[in-house]
Amino acid sequence: MPAFLRHEAAVLRWLDQAAPRTAPTLLADDAAGRMLLDHVPGEDRYAADADERDAIAADQHTIQLRAADDVERLVAAGVPDQRGDALARWIRAALAPHETSVVDDLLDGLDARLAEVRACGLPDTLVHGDLHPGNVRDDGDRRVIIDWGDAFVGHPAFDILRLTETLNPGTAAPLLGAWSIRWRASVPGCDPDRVVGLLRPVAALRMAAVYAGFLAAIEPSERPFHTADVPACLARAAAEADWSRQ
Repeated sequence: MPAFLRHEAAVLRWLDQAAPRTAPTLLADDAAGRMLLDHVPGEDRYAADADERDAIAADQHTIQLRAADDVERLVAAGVPDQRGDALARWIRAALAPHETSVVDDLLDGLDARLAEVRACGLPDTLVHGDLHPGNVRDDGDRRVIIDWGDAFVGHPAFDILRLTETLNPGTAAPLLGAWSIRWRASVPGCDPDRVVGLLRPVAALRMAAVYAGFLAAIEPSERPFHTADVPACLARAAAEADWSRQ
């Protein structure tokens, strides 16, 4: 398994203790990052409608509330630390080999933007990192979030932004609103609505950094299939940043 995915076993061990039955069961793993997982019955929920996505978001909210008090343990176990300044440093380092002029303003203001995010009062926690419906399986009895290899410790809004990313604004708005209501109830005085606007361009920028790291780690023969991923995410980040300034 690639080195950048080897923390998945640690995440699954934590989930098995803190939130049983919400993720695949880890049967065995080794120092090379290889894992043996129990079978997860059901089908991948690529076609999930808005109501099902909201249920997934509620499941993840429960996980994130439990993880908020355990972030240091997760980081010590090897889960990437992408909190605040660490996220900004990681993004800049990952994107350094790439042409980033389209997001230079966003990169220049990233530290100030993340400081505004922190001031909104939501806790750092365990983030899935790729929470789209295809990474959820359901057999009618149990809904399981799978593929935790992109997980990190950071801001919970990244997951709801990924979960609503492909929806039109009218469909996404109630899901984002429900997410905000949950966090206001769980953390009185926080401002999740402002967070969504601040982090929307950062979410696309972060995905560009994820793809940049992926490109740096894969075999040269595989890179042509993914060379467009970084610029596509950078373009989306620039568009989201422009929209947020309007």
